[in-house]
Amino acid sequence: MIRHSSSLFLSLFIHFLLIILILFISNSYQEDKKEKEQKIALNISTIKFEEKANEQEAVKEEVCANKELKEKPKKEKKEQTIVEKYVKQEIKKEQKIEDIAEVKNETLEQNRLFTQIKQDSKPVSQIQTITPAETLKQPDIQEEYSEINKQRILELLRENLYYPMSARKRNITGEVKISFTLDTKAKVCNIHVLESGSDILSRAAIKTIEELSGKFPKPKKEITLTIPINYNLL
Repeated sequence: MIRHSSSLFLSLFIHFLLIILILFISNSYQEDKKEKEQKIALNISTIKFEEKANEQEAVKEEVCANKELKEKPKKEKKEQTIVEKYVKQEIKKEQKIEDIAEVKNETLEQNRLFTQIKQDSKPVSQIQTITPAETLKQPDIQEEYSEINKQRILELLRENLYYPMSARKRNITGEVKISFTLDTKAKVCNIHVLESGSDILSRAAIKTIEELSGKFPKPKKEITLTIPINYNLL
């Protein structure tokens, strides 16, 4: 009986130890499991928190980008206006400088002309005065030519006078005063009738002078002559 009771106690003790061991193992396993679950929950929460933080940062970046895009045109406009103002100021400065330079050049030119006039001007004592007597002494080229060549001109008019038969038949007579220009080669131009009593005689006088072109005596200079041509039936 004693042997059986001792073995029973021993088996009970072993079983008790086993139960305690199993309980301990199960408790430790449950604690590990809880810790793992807590770690997983923490990781999930941190991941979610990080995602939210990233989303918030992305939203902030988008808002900042939109603000920058909105502010950029304003800044560019301000910069453009500043640049335009600066350019206008520079242009005004250049114009002022050019105006000052022009004024200086004008004053220098005026001073130069004034000094030149002073240098070129002669004293009153050195200026040659022309008296009326000296002006009368100077010969008129036209009068001189007319006086020298008067006879030759009359001869040419008598020899080459054009008197139309219609005027003779109708007994048209009179004087035609005619002027013309004579160059150095005795060529006639610019013929004008100054006085006339008949159109037929005016045309006849013009034709007479035209036919005498190149036959007049040659003058030294171009002159203008006024000659009366008489049409008489003698």
